[in-house]
Amino acid sequence: MKTKTIIITLFFIGFFFSLWSYSKPLTVDPENLTQNEMEKFLKTARVIPDKKGVGGRTESWSVTLYDGKITMRGFAKFTDLPRPSTIPDSYRYGIAAYELNKLLDLDLVPPTVEREIRGRKASLMPVIEGAIKERDRRRRNIEPPDPESFENTMAELKVFENLVYSSALCEEGGDDLGDLLVAYRRDWKVWRVDLSQAFSPISELIQYCEFTRCSKKLFKNLQRLDDETVKAYLNKYLNENEMSALLERKKLIIEKIIQLIKEKGEDSVLFS
Repeated sequence: MKTKTIIITLFFIGFFFSLWSYSKPLTVDPENLTQNEMEKFLKTARVIPDKKGVGGRTESWSVTLYDGKITMRGFAKFTDLPRPSTIPDSYRYGIAAYELNKLLDLDLVPPTVEREIRGRKASLMPVIEGAIKERDRRRRNIEPPDPESFENTMAELKVFENLVYSSALCEEGGDDLGDLLVAYRRDWKVWRVDLSQAFSPISELIQYCEFTRCSKKLFKNLQRLDDETVKAYLNKYLNENEMSALLERKKLIIEKIIQLIKEKGEDSVLFS
């Protein structure tokens, strides 16, 4: 009888432990979800703000996201001072950059959506776990295991920086390299974050952000991306001048790549 009681007790302990384990929130790395899954999670998960906000020029909160099964850390940005503000800074530009990144199939900007949080509109994105700021990586001399692949990504990013007219990768001195994250403890994936001041209405490329190479895929996607599609996806976030300048920069980038190919040869400019 005693043995039977012990067996029954152990059974119920195991049963309730399995129930507890099943119901316990699962902390998930954003990179383990597909782009569509991540967007859906950001749009529907419960947003639990931390007690303190996050420092920086943009008003933002560190938040916990929970949908009943998955828990994840995130950032919510609220500042909305679009142009013609004296010092433009808006969460809308970050969303526009993500949408443009998707149109070009780049996967350089983390999934970013618009959410209403406690009665205020904001952008919401996941925290990039296990990442280091590019500024700190350089200071600490942490070298990528695959230098060629890393440099190719940086070359792609320079093209994107010119397209959205932002310059984290191109600033002399590297003070803005904190807006570039590298998941160096895992796959060395590069993420461009904090684009709340992008999309200046300047119809030219960034003078101190020269690019000389890009992938064949990006070049083709730039050529295939028509102006009406860009407007359809980004009109909600950009004004007329910002949109016009963006489309002009797209044209200039394509023309420059074509000229580089003529000068140096396709193999020297385009990589797989």
